[in-house]
Amino acid sequence: MNNKHSASSADSHKLEILIIAASLICTLIFIWLIPKSLTLFNSGTSGNNGDNYAAVDTSNAEVSLQDSLQSIALLSDPVLPDYWMQGRGTPSGNAGWGGKDISAPFDTLWILDDVGGREFFSAPAHNEGNIYLGCNDGRLRCLDMATGNVKWSFDTPCGICGEPAVDSTMVYFGGQDGTVYALDKNTGVEMWSTALGYHIFCNVAIFSDTLLLTGNSVGRISALDARSGDLIWGDELDGVVLGPVTADSTLVFSTENGDVAAFNSSGRVLWEHSYHSQASPPSASGSSVIVGFSDGYIRNFNLRTGETIFETDITSQPLRCVISRPVIVDSLIFAGTCDSRLVCIGLYSGELVWQQNFENWIQLPPVIGKHSIYVSCDDRRLHVLDKTSGMKLDSIEMGGYSGTAPLLLDNILYYGTTSGEFFALTGSEYIPVIENTSVTAETATPD
Repeated sequence: MNNKHSASSADSHKLEILIIAASLICTLIFIWLIPKSLTLFNSGTSGNNGDNYAAVDTSNAEVSLQDSLQSIALLSDPVLPDYWMQGRGTPSGNAGWGGKDISAPFDTLWILDDVGGREFFSAPAHNEGNIYLGCNDGRLRCLDMATGNVKWSFDTPCGICGEPAVDSTMVYFGGQDGTVYALDKNTGVEMWSTALGYHIFCNVAIFSDTLLLTGNSVGRISALDARSGDLIWGDELDGVVLGPVTADSTLVFSTENGDVAAFNSSGRVLWEHSYHSQASPPSASGSSVIVGFSDGYIRNFNLRTGETIFETDITSQPLRCVISRPVIVDSLIFAGTCDSRLVCIGLYSGELVWQQNFENWIQLPPVIGKHSIYVSCDDRRLHVLDKTSGMKLDSIEMGGYSGTAPLLLDNILYYGTTSGEFFALTGSEYIPVIENTSVTAETATPD
């Protein structure tokens, strides 16, 4: 009996161990599955408006679950990237990266004005103390950020509108001559060039240090080998290609005819929407892709599935408005409009937080500091706003209409104009406004 009892005890002990092990395995599997299933939840109104929609079917869930999931995803987003591969940040397209806030008095550190009066439209890329800047005089220039001295320049037959991209050895950009160029970033020597045909107005994005992504004015999108320029794959969309952005393993393009499409790195279409209104270039943050449309809507799409998380109509007027590339910072979306407003809406709720009126178009994405916003306006002024309230704090005479989206880095504010000048301004240390009720932004009700 003792032997039987010992054997029975041993068997019981083994059974307990197996039960505990099984429980742990089930717990781990459950924890692993939660985020994967939650990403399929839809927290808002779909409202596809006749989309050509091919995506995973999803179920409804509480907004708080989606918000919590996206808040966790955003924790991995850096406050300011140490290594910039795109204009003002990363290949996510989000133009919100800004340095320490500065305020008046502003002083001119340097001006680049030797471009024959041609327009600056291409926001610069920054890398290791240099600015890489395209201009409609057809030149890409490498400037010393501190002095404005031109280290080298490279001539193309036509203007340059799209933002360049930079990696460890090369700078890449597309020209209005329909060609993608790769230059040695230190010398400006051409390493390769690939003609895609027709004009290239959009950015060049780098994916995983291996693929270059861009598109042309007739809807052709292309993925090129970053080392050789060889075409890896291509596809067709409807209209002038905008974007692109990359996030995780997803590549997203939009077009002026209203297409928004996501691809994997092999060129397979993951999802696609088609609207009957002009789209802005997209921006990505966490699991969201944000696009503005000329029908007055800002839409938040799930990066993986394409599900419409929300769509917010920011204007009640019969006249619709073109919306600039959205900027996503601190769970807020900032976007300018051609009806002369800057709007701020919640990233997860889609609710309008505040809006501020101006005297002319806001065509370009603003740059967002810790406390303030710098907005280039077609009233020929660069405005400084309080980030929390939208209150106007200051403005700077630009000497021309807005050209490039502003850049704030190392306490220097950079911007270019359509009059052919590119400025670097310094300012004083910014002291946040604690209380000022004399000037406020407009109410959060669409006009």
